[in-house]
Amino acid sequence: MPMTPNGFAIHRGLNASHWLSQTDIRGAEREQYMQARDFEKIAEMGFDHVRLPIDEEQMWDEEGNRQDEAFRLLHNAIDWSFANNLRVIVDLHVLRSHHFNRPDNRQLWEDPSAQQGFIRFWQQLSAELSRYPNDKLAYEPLNEAVSDNPDDWNKLINWVIAEIRKLEPERTIIMGSNNWQTVGTFKDL
Repeated sequence: MPMTPNGFAIHRGLNASHWLSQTDIRGAEREQYMQARDFEKIAEMGFDHVRLPIDEEQMWDEEGNRQDEAFRLLHNAIDWSFANNLRVIVDLHVLRSHHFNRPDNRQLWEDPSAQQGFIRFWQQLSAELSRYPNDKLAYEPLNEAVSDNPDDWNKLINWVIAEIRKLEPERTIIMGSNNWQTVGTFKDL
């Protein structure tokens, strides 16, 4: 099984989508959407990790204030995963300034304040999640970056990695190439 120097090793995983990402559900419905028993079942099915997509609008309000309920659910998911010997990838999936499937929503590449916001989110996430072991939790800074210029993504991903490394020098960071992480764009990283 492939393993990073810090011991983070994954082989077969499941994407826990439409819970803290790409959904409008909140409150009791969101609370019940995924429970400890779901993570038990994931482990029983032979998976060794869970990818947890989160969206900016789920985790932070429009002023950038954290949404405590969403962070509590994220921590629950991580704890339930670890209780079932599952590793976790926390994936910042959709931003208000970038959506991988909406060409009209790509301000991240043009607006310095959107870039600062993206960096700020990862500074907050890193501070929040740094308590978890490096061999059990990894970060995916952005799902499927889509910029007209791959250098825009390269600059931004290097910036976010540098910020994460200030607090977590050993954390595994998973990144893909520009334009939906397709194999043909790996050379542009």
